[in-house]
Amino acid sequence: MSGILRREVLNTFKKLHKTRLNTFKGDEHALNVTRKKINDEYAKYKHVTDEKAIAELNELAKAVEHEVRTTVIQAVEVEPGKFQVQLTKDTVMLDNIPDEAALKQIKSMRPGRRCSDVKDSKAID
Repeated sequence: MSGILRREVLNTFKKLHKTRLNTFKGDEHALNVTRKKINDEYAKYKHVTDEKAIAELNELAKAVEHEVRTTVIQAVEVEPGKFQVQLTKDTVMLDNIPDEAALKQIKSMRPGRRCSDVKDSKAID
């Protein structure tokens, strides 16, 4: 493996661990499980020598790091049925806006009619 590729793999490995520490801050169980999973996955593929395969595995690791950093959140139950969510600065916040087709379906429904009563979605338009 070339020196540049080796450096990239090591940087991705370190970035995964930094993301793990930031995402699961304060949750020792999650921190230990993710540390073990990251280390096990890297150990599983350490015998790979083909640079193209190593580059593909590194891209997968980068995608996983991005996914964990931007979409994984923690929720702690503070009272029965009430949760406190811990977000990071990198957590992607999406608008909770219904899809246009769903809005049309809701508007076209008569009182007492359920969504499951609609047989053909084209009939809604």
